[in-house]
Amino acid sequence: METTIALKPLIDEPALVVENEHKALVIADLHLGIEAEFREKGINIGSQMEKLLERAITCVKAAEPDVIILLGDVKHTVPQILFTDRREVPFFLAELAAYAPIYLVKGNHDGDINRLLPEAPEQKHEVYIKSTQGFLFDHVGYTHGHAWPSYELFSAPYILIGHNHPRIRLVSSNSQYTRMKPVWIRAHCDYEAVKKRYPEIKMSERNAARVIIMPAFNELCGGVAFNAAKRELLGPIASKLLRLASMEVYLLDGTYIGKVGDLEGQCDAHT
Repeated sequence: METTIALKPLIDEPALVVENEHKALVIADLHLGIEAEFREKGINIGSQMEKLLERAITCVKAAEPDVIILLGDVKHTVPQILFTDRREVPFFLAELAAYAPIYLVKGNHDGDINRLLPEAPEQKHEVYIKSTQGFLFDHVGYTHGHAWPSYELFSAPYILIGHNHPRIRLVSSNSQYTRMKPVWIRAHCDYEAVKKRYPEIKMSERNAARVIIMPAFNELCGGVAFNAAKRELLGPIASKLLRLASMEVYLLDGTYIGKVGDLEGQCDAHT
């Protein structure tokens, strides 16, 4: 049966609505508890969990999804679990689960996330944990991006990943002022590279999956400047299985900036 999949970014938010038979709201890289890393560096900014939760719930209310998909790195601190993690992560998940079931794909920061799930009476819907290899939902592939994914994901027309926190460096045409802006990256899979890694896959170059690299939901995260002259993409999908020349860049407001190859070095912000 032929499917029609619609991908609709929420304007000015790093969140994506995926519509097919069901409607999913997708958010990547929450990094709850990242403030602890700043404290170690002498910067005390206080907990940002409530602000993140408020933004996430605003996105949920705007999308009215059937399911919520958290695309890895829900928590930040590794390998230990902090006291604040034990309080904030279950609370955050329980609050989101009041609106829809949650599918949580494990990221490289989520090794012990199973120990931080809310107690059953505290949540309205289930929280389902998915492995680092990712999973298929409603004919779309989802994985964090730090590990080799299951070959099954390449049967989907789209694969969504996080992990890189993609950004672009904007430079003023009138001064040396620069700023980093979060962006969406759309790219085609490299058919030959995918077939070499997964010889059992039945696919053609014509129907090779497209990959969306999602921006980090937590604005405090660093990220990869995709238009940097020297960039190191993270994870096997981004670094080994994509056609770099096909990568397209979009700002969160939907503005198409261009292809990554045309933006290498610096991008004029015209400010």
